Amino acid sequence: MDSSRADIRTIHLSTDSRLENVALVGLAVRGIVSGALFSEVEIHHVEVSVVEAVNNAVLHAYRGEPGHAVEVTLSLHPDRVECVISDTGAPMEELKEHEPDKDPADRRNLAEGGRGLAIIRAAMDEVVYGSQGGRNVMKMTKYRSDRKDRGL
Repeated sequence: MDSSRADIRTIHLSTDSRLENVALVGLAVRGIVSGALFSEVEIHHVEVSVVEAVNNAVLHAYRGEPGHAVEVTLSLHPDRVECVISDTGAPMEELKEHEPDKDPADRRNLAEGGRGLAIIRAAMDEVVYGSQGGRNVMKMTKYRSDRKDRGL
């Protein structure tokens, strides 16, 4: 169901590409999504996904170099939240799940990094990535579980 524009609340956040800012973005996202009638699990999924996406922009797109903007836009619809993370750093070559080199059932042998995209895909209902005109954009959507199956 398409929401009328009056039903959509949009919030824009911008942060410098510093790892110490990533947790602050997560807290802001948690606070914003908490007011939109999502379950605690759904709020956690959105927060973790945005933190992973912003962290990826800082570490990979900007290679850990501060002084660059990472933009976060949250659009709260009656049935979902859409999160758009964008940057002007190096684009991802492909949007694909990381295949661990070790047995994923054995947590002691898992690599420390490289699972962010897999976490995002598992936590969110839709994930789309593209790069155009020097801007990388990841759009993630989470539907409210109480509305997702009823087409509300």
